[in-house]
Amino acid sequence: MAALERKDWELWILALSMLAVLAVGFLLILLPSFFFEDGVIQINAEISPQLLLGFLVLVMMFIAYLVHKHIQVRSMRIQSITDAWNAEVAHIQSLVDPLTQALNRSALEEILSREIKRVQRRQSTLFFLYIDVNDFKNVNSKFGHLSGDLVLAEVGGILKRCVRGSDYVIRMGGDEFLAALVDTDTPGAEVVKARINQKVEEWNANSPLPDFRLGLSIGIQGFDPARTLDEVLADADFRMYAEKKGRSGN
Repeated sequence: MAALERKDWELWILALSMLAVLAVGFLLILLPSFFFEDGVIQINAEISPQLLLGFLVLVMMFIAYLVHKHIQVRSMRIQSITDAWNAEVAHIQSLVDPLTQALNRSALEEILSREIKRVQRRQSTLFFLYIDVNDFKNVNSKFGHLSGDLVLAEVGGILKRCVRGSDYVIRMGGDEFLAALVDTDTPGAEVVKARINQKVEEWNANSPLPDFRLGLSIGIQGFDPARTLDEVLADADFRMYAEKKGRSGN
């Protein structure tokens, strides 16, 4: 875009320079014909038709050149904007898991590093929900991998519906997900967890898979600026597995 703006300025400078040259040339032609009479400027000039025609042709050619260059610059600007838009769309698509439509693991560092900097700068809060699908291997073995993909897609949809637009849902891999809740405290994270469990029960009431009940184990952990992201996520993962173990023990 900077290069296009520079070309645009160069075009305008060329136009003004050419107009200045034409004006100076025209004045040089008429200057000898200027004289004063009774305090009034009189012009008595004779210009040959060939000179006048040549002057008009030169002006028309210059105008046509400016129009052509303006169309070129405008076309290049539109193409530049289109390329930038396509690159941004491709980048966003590269961060989205095609199965669940949640963000993928590649987006973890890029997005969360930005949110962590914001938390540190504004001294706000950030909570994580580390989520795992219970008995997911049984889905693949009993109903097939297509049904397993269906369950993962449904879980991704449930999680995205249970968080706000400012929050993030990331598929960590396999049947594990991470929800990053921005500007949320512990009670707020518990509310989101309860909402997720409620949506899971609603899904079970209309489950397309007979003899299968969807269950999620969820670990809650707040971000601590004094610790690394990996350490915080490890704690969230540990809390998730503790809940999973507690459920299996029951």
